[in-house]
Amino acid sequence: MSDERDRADDPVEDRVDEKPDRTEADDVGSEAADVDSDTVEDARDSGAEVADGAGARADEPRADQPGPDAAGSDEPVTPEALEPATSAEPEPEPASGWKRVAQLLRPRGTRSELLTGLLCLALGFALAVQVGQSTGDQLSSLRQDELVRLLDEVTQRADQLDAEVSDLEAIRDDLQSEDGRDQAARDLARQRAEQEGILSGRLPAQGPGVQIHVADGDRPLEAQALFNLLEELRNAGAEAIQVNGVRLVTTSYFVDSGGGVVLDGAAIASPYEWTAIGDPETIDRALEIPGGALPRIREEGGEATTTVSDQVSVDAVRIPGEPEYADPADEE
Repeated sequence: MSDERDRADDPVEDRVDEKPDRTEADDVGSEAADVDSDTVEDARDSGAEVADGAGARADEPRADQPGPDAAGSDEPVTPEALEPATSAEPEPEPASGWKRVAQLLRPRGTRSELLTGLLCLALGFALAVQVGQSTGDQLSSLRQDELVRLLDEVTQRADQLDAEVSDLEAIRDDLQSEDGRDQAARDLARQRAEQEGILSGRLPAQGPGVQIHVADGDRPLEAQALFNLLEELRNAGAEAIQVNGVRLVTTSYFVDSGGGVVLDGAAIASPYEWTAIGDPETIDRALEIPGGALPRIREEGGEATTTVSDQVSVDAVRIPGEPEYADPADEE
């Protein structure tokens, strides 16, 4: 008991006795530690004013560094423990090409976008106004009689197309029926033969039309004036034409010869009596247009009058000749 009390009274001596003998390497390490601690103390004293806040934060242990307990433990440190802890939240995937385009095209209401939209709107309005003005200028430059003629031609052409549609539909219905197929084919062949005969000048024709009287004035009319009259009649829709008993066809021509006019190789003289089958009102207005065929004949000193009739007759015929160069095309 006395020995234990004496040992308790002198704890320092007991601790010295229990410490193992220190080696020379331990003495060198302790000296180096003392030098390092002195250096750290000097640096800490010189930068105390600047590093107070930083030192406080530095004293806090970092999550990615092992604490003092880990440093003093005997367990080995693995590479996985040294790796920084990753965030539990997944990284956002990069946006695709279409998403980026959609983000770029998404309106943001900026000043530049508003200005661009206003410029596009103004450009579209200007183009629409320009197109409307150009279309209106073409019609506004025409005279009243020219507008009437244009309207009549369009109306006449529309009526002709409607009639052709009706005829073709009726022919289709007849051909589709077995009972009337043969009769419809014969009627169609006869109808086409009659039409081709009238247009080619092979058959006489009758119907509504006009009669035109043209005569020389102080000087004989030239062939060009008569040819212009023929072209005006064709443009007005005349289907059968004759002058002085000569049937006019697609190959007809006028030529000046010795102070007179030659038509298809035969001489004709004034007065020139024309007969044309077609819409009388349309033909009459077309011939009287300012600058047309009849006004030019009157300007050259000739006479020109038109008589509208509900029934005129074109009895002159022309036997069509065989084509010299053209042959029928093979049907595919």
